[in-house]
Amino acid sequence: MQPLDYNPAVPYLPLLTHPDMTVQRHAWAILLGAYGNHALTLLRRCLSSPDAHVRQQAQLASQHVARLTDVPVHSEPFTGVYIESLGRLRLFVDHHEVRLDAWVRREHGSVGWQKLQGVLGYLLHCGRQGTTIAALEAAVWGSRRAATTGRTLQALRDLLASLRDAAFAEQALIVADNHCLLNPEAYRSDVQAFEQTFALATHTEASEGLAAAAPLYTQTLHLYGGPYLIDLPNGAPWAHSRRDHLRGNFLIAAERVAEARYTSGRLAECVALCSQIFDSDESADEVVVWLLRAYHQLGQTGLLEHTYRRYLLANDLDEQGPEGRQDVVVTTYADLRGGS
Repeated sequence: MQPLDYNPAVPYLPLLTHPDMTVQRHAWAILLGAYGNHALTLLRRCLSSPDAHVRQQAQLASQHVARLTDVPVHSEPFTGVYIESLGRLRLFVDHHEVRLDAWVRREHGSVGWQKLQGVLGYLLHCGRQGTTIAALEAAVWGSRRAATTGRTLQALRDLLASLRDAAFAEQALIVADNHCLLNPEAYRSDVQAFEQTFALATHTEASEGLAAAAPLYTQTLHLYGGPYLIDLPNGAPWAHSRRDHLRGNFLIAAERVAEARYTSGRLAECVALCSQIFDSDESADEVVVWLLRAYHQLGQTGLLEHTYRRYLLANDLDEQGPEGRQDVVVTTYADLRGGS
């Protein structure tokens, strides 16, 4: 069994620092294929390794990877408290992940770690407005009164104190007058980064055009780690609206990147992106439109037909019915086939 702080990027460092660029490229492709965009996070965490040789290799590997990708690569270690909620809920202090299940077993055996996870997730979700104790209990326990609420909040305070100190915990978790607040000034999050980058991308497109905004939209895609708070118990029904909103912005960014690649003649890259999105969401109509257009331009009629039929089947659409005739994928397909 690997230790909890094991970093799977470390074995790749000798290959990423190899003098042959082909070896570097293959190693990065394998690491990226295995861990997706999280590979960059794993590489960055190597910069804080207690092993000086690993830190040195990570610096050089970061420089090499920066030449192999259009995604910004950071060459400085993580600092501060960082919370990921796009995909799994994960908590980090500096470059170390704090596993809630392991921490509870070690420090607070009387508190269920999933309840602690739920409280952390809901307070994170409520942001700077915070929430009442009753609303917190309803969200996490499914009732307006829970006997373990006080113990779980104390466990969260103890967890925060273990990240820094008691003063940090007092500043980060505020409980007063039947109200709870996880102070947003005490941490950074992937949702913050995602939303800020998406907002900048849309502003840049409005003011400077799609070509200028495309790198920012691409960065937005890399910041999206998956459906918001997807691993909380019972799917966290209170998170559904926010989850849909963030996923919607991700799909908008994907559609804009697809158009940018299509219009600049990078058809293979357009297909690769759109196929990946379509595999994860068969209702992503605007993305499917660019996939069909790219297949048409490449002369890949069989793939165009297969994708179109798959879209109709997945969305239970009759292309001759009222909804089908209004669907953007159906109308695009008709235009492409009519003009071929």
